[in-house]
Amino acid sequence: MSDSVQALRRKPNAAFAVAGLASSLLFLSMFLAFAFLMPVQIIFGRRGGREGIAAAGVSALGIALAEASKLVASGSFAQPDGRLISGFVALAGTILTPIILLLALALLNAPFWRHWDSAYRVLGVTALCAFIALPVLLSIERDASIVAFLEERIGAVLTPLRSAVTDSSEGYEASVLAASLDPKDLVATSFQLLRNCFAAILFTLLGGSWWLGNRMSGRGSRGWEKTAALEELRLPYPFLWGFLASWSFMLAAELLKAQDAISAVAWNCVLVVSLAYAAAGLGIVTYLLKKWNTPKSLRICLTVVAVLSLATPLGIAVAASLPLIGVTEIWIHYRKPKGVGA
Repeated sequence: MSDSVQALRRKPNAAFAVAGLASSLLFLSMFLAFAFLMPVQIIFGRRGGREGIAAAGVSALGIALAEASKLVASGSFAQPDGRLISGFVALAGTILTPIILLLALALLNAPFWRHWDSAYRVLGVTALCAFIALPVLLSIERDASIVAFLEERIGAVLTPLRSAVTDSSEGYEASVLAASLDPKDLVATSFQLLRNCFAAILFTLLGGSWWLGNRMSGRGSRGWEKTAALEELRLPYPFLWGFLASWSFMLAAELLKAQDAISAVAWNCVLVVSLAYAAAGLGIVTYLLKKWNTPKSLRICLTVVAVLSLATPLGIAVAASLPLIGVTEIWIHYRKPKGVGA
């Protein structure tokens, strides 16, 4: 690459501000919030750590300003009494999650451990975030006032639906459906699901954003880090022991009826390691489809069908098979290493 192109890439510009603004807008959109880390990661890859951190700062500032304006419009800062403090508490609660995720992404791109395998780095950052988040999540779940507020809000939304179900039909089916819409049960189930899989959500969000954003940043850029294509994705051998240990831990916790915190740790360990092997399994499937010269359009159609069928028994079976495919590559060499055979 010529010196002029390299100099152009090193020249400071406003790309970090644009990326930070795009990141904040994605987060505030709610529907696309899962992708809000990607613009920041692209800047980390293209422009390096300093401008990546600047982009993360712009994103955090944009989110904070937007959330503060919402609270001001609702009157949370209008009174000089305790409501002012509650307004700041509410603001901190809304911006804490994106700020932690942005800091986690910056840590993931830190130069001091770039020689580590990326799987270990994503796992380490996820574990750190989960260690911070689990006590907070458990305290929120045990706060009677928060639970009562959620039950009230969900009950207000579901009351018309429950009335319609009751008025339209009678009998066992209607009573079962109405009972399934009980706000207390829905809140308890939601907390249980979140408690048991929040680390897996963090792992997917951080790992997916880092992997895809880095691949989109462009080969040869200042902060670019070599990232394997999906069909080349492999996990280090020690992950196998983590997979076996996490499943053993989860089974023991379930059989011994462990406390909620221990059970949550067990389930999160299982889901995180299984997701990592599911990504490896998906890479194997992609490799085999390309090896068999499957048309790209057919591969896309198969992917769409698999995603749309996730809620069906077939989709669940396919999703469950991916980690097993990834694990069995330890013994079954689906992909020949380079230089082996012809």
